[in-house]
Amino acid sequence: MLLVHLTLANLKMIVRNRQALFWSMAFPVLMVVVFGLIAREPDTSIHIAVVDYANDSVSERLIRSLDQVANYEIDIRVDEQTAREEVGDGDLSYLLVLPAGLAATVADNPPARLTLVYDDTSPISGVVIVSIERFLDQVNLDIANAIDRLALEPEGVLTQDVTFIAFLLPGIAVWGIMSFSVIGIATTMASYREKKILRRIMATPLKVRTFFVAQVLAYLLMALVQASVILGLGGLVYDVPIVGNLLLIGLVIIIGNIVFLNLGFIVGAYSKSVQTASGLGNLVVLPLLMFSGVFFSPDSLPKMLTAVVRFMPLAPMVETVRGVTLEAKGIGDFPTQIAILAVWIGVTSLVAVKVFRFE
Repeated sequence: MLLVHLTLANLKMIVRNRQALFWSMAFPVLMVVVFGLIAREPDTSIHIAVVDYANDSVSERLIRSLDQVANYEIDIRVDEQTAREEVGDGDLSYLLVLPAGLAATVADNPPARLTLVYDDTSPISGVVIVSIERFLDQVNLDIANAIDRLALEPEGVLTQDVTFIAFLLPGIAVWGIMSFSVIGIATTMASYREKKILRRIMATPLKVRTFFVAQVLAYLLMALVQASVILGLGGLVYDVPIVGNLLLIGLVIIIGNIVFLNLGFIVGAYSKSVQTASGLGNLVVLPLLMFSGVFFSPDSLPKMLTAVVRFMPLAPMVETVRGVTLEAKGIGDFPTQIAILAVWIGVTSLVAVKVFRFE
């Protein structure tokens, strides 16, 4: 019962700290809004990759004519399989395949079949298909007096496309939780030490273990509230599909946040003042934020740096939360990431107990 009262008291103190609430809640929400508005900027260009197996006069004329159509951007490709995979991954919306012997087929055995591979989830795919078919009708008229010598064969592909804001949202949620936990615990412990509160606790019947467990529980509850607010905002305002199990998302948040809280206790142990704790906390948080996949995939980093980043605590948590939230995956789909977080929990717990000082 005492633990419950202490936890509620810590929650009240956290909520009353308006500056802390701004950085833990308002600032991440503001980031979601800003990036969401950027991500919603419309792209009016229609990108069409073309694989030309014909390389004859008809294919050259067709590509040249397509390139002159307003809002069409033509990209000549050589590897059809890679281009098809890009359509399946959502990195490419349209792929037009021109078969070998196009000119001969048009002349002797029409119609020549042109394959259009497209993203079947795109709301404008139907419009683009009709547009290309009308374009081919005009080419047919120009080539052979209205005889259908070119025909389009659309192939819809169901993609698992993830929008930029959907990719970003779990990362921002985890980043906000990490920053609040590391800096919040560090500055709180430094403040308690400055005011001799920790020393006075040792002179009371209150068990030190109960005091620290209440602190941890309060921050874990706040982490769940943070995640709910940020992910909920993305789902309601930007239609980000939160398809994962909510209890599983909460479990991953708690597991990862234990690491950040331990880091906060370690930073607080080496901080002689609140200002020092804030500075050291940012020194821990900012490098993790920049290189752990919050704003971009770690795969875009140099290979050596990528290998290091994947073993830091933030990257596996972001990957797991992203997979559980957006793809409805389970913890069993992330054995390496969970193992890394478990090692970090064990190591940071031992270090925090070893270095923490009451005076």
